[in-house]
Amino acid sequence: MIAEATRLNIDAYLRGYRVVACGLRNSRLRAKRLAILEMAFAQIDLGVLALKNGPLGDARGVASFLCPAESLGAFRGRLPRSGYFDRFWLLDFSPGARGRPSAVRSVNPLSWKGREFSAALLHAQDPGELGAEAPHAREFRLAGPGGGERAVFGYRGDGSELGRRALPAEDARLMAGLSMPGRNRRLLDPFAGAGGIVRAFSLAAPGASVASVDIDPAVRPGLEFYGSSHHVADSRLVSFPPGSFDCLATEAPFAESATGAVVGALANLSPCVRPGGVFAVMCGPGQIAAIRAGMARLGNRFLFGEGIDRKGTPAEVAAWLKGEELPPGMGGFLAALAEIR
Repeated sequence: MIAEATRLNIDAYLRGYRVVACGLRNSRLRAKRLAILEMAFAQIDLGVLALKNGPLGDARGVASFLCPAESLGAFRGRLPRSGYFDRFWLLDFSPGARGRPSAVRSVNPLSWKGREFSAALLHAQDPGELGAEAPHAREFRLAGPGGGERAVFGYRGDGSELGRRALPAEDARLMAGLSMPGRNRRLLDPFAGAGGIVRAFSLAAPGASVASVDIDPAVRPGLEFYGSSHHVADSRLVSFPPGSFDCLATEAPFAESATGAVVGALANLSPCVRPGGVFAVMCGPGQIAAIRAGMARLGNRFLFGEGIDRKGTPAEVAAWLKGEELPPGMGGFLAALAEIR
């Protein structure tokens, strides 16, 4: 999951891999480590490696990855679904590359470990596509009187402390990416609300099986509209067979009064995530300590966590692995990730 290039091994890397530089979305420039984690997890099945000491180190908000040459097409096909990175450049190290026009500006010569390169735009996300996924723009459905339903746009709950918020599209994509959609095909969202994560995961993993839980019966039609197998229930009490899901991703209610319910729900649902599965949770800053303690009691391995500014709302994002044993290479990747500033 992590690579460190030197003048001795760089040619071997360049023979088998393609170097892709990724630019952070302007609204998430302070969340570089989460963006790297998202990219590494979203592409984990393709053998993509994060570069510990990649090129363009002077460029703000840029991180680089090694993609196996044979997987570049699949890698590129997933870039439109990235949450925190929105621009991507393919670096060219072939002879004479430095003399070609480059799509990336750098104050330093375009050289890495003694190898000159140029950069061509591989993909740039269309801001209009992200805008169409924003809560105010996408269609949702609510249960109406008499068993009917009605279409709504911009559903944000009732505005109460425990009421749901509409997750920004880039954050919904982040949570889907942290769930490893290329490898995991069965997701559960136990606090599904307005369905941002359900929808983002379904788009990132076409044909995947998505289940959701929410105690509010009004949101059932909307979640089913997004393709979820939905359960109107309390997540502390709902039951699924052991190992029913590969991953659990959710935005918990941020109210600190709900912390006990969130910890209880995760304890109830942990057995239904298979060994080696992933948990991704967004919560309030005042909740993260209790949630981490609860997950530790369950024997789930903490991977990484960081605070973000979710458009004026402080939040914490954290990921765990079901069980204690890390996959090969993940320990080194997480150690390198923690050193990034």
